[in-house]
Amino acid sequence: MEKNEKLRIFAGILLIASAITHNLQLVVYGTEAHSILAALYGVAYGILGVLLLLYRRNQILALLGGIIPVIGGILGISRLILFFVIAAGVINFFIIFHVIVDVIVVPICWYDFFALRKKNLP
Repeated sequence: MEKNEKLRIFAGILLIASAITHNLQLVVYGTEAHSILAALYGVAYGILGVLLLLYRRNQILALLGGIIPVIGGILGISRLILFFVIAAGVINFFIIFHVIVDVIVVPICWYDFFALRKKNLP
C-alpha cells in the first residue's frame, strides 16, 4: 500500500468521525438552524469519508476532499465566532475539533489528488 493510499484512509476515517460529531451537535445544542446546517454538512462528510475509503484511486473524490472541508472550515469558524463566542460567550469544542479535522484532511486530499494525477499522466 502506497503512502498516499494510507493517508487517504486516514482522511476518510477522520471525515467519518467528524460526521458523527457533526450530528451529535443536534443532541447537545438543539435544532437551531445553524446546528441543522452543521448536521447536514456532517452527512456530506460521512458520505465523502466512506467514498474515500471505497474508491482509493478516484481523483474527483480526492479533489472534493480538498475543497469541501475548506468550505466547512470557513463556515465552522464563522459559526463559532458569530453564534458562540460573540452571542453566548462560550466556546463550542465540537467546532474546534471539526476545524482541526479540516486542517488535516485538506492537505492529505490535495496530496492524494496530485499523486494520482501524476500517475495518470502519459
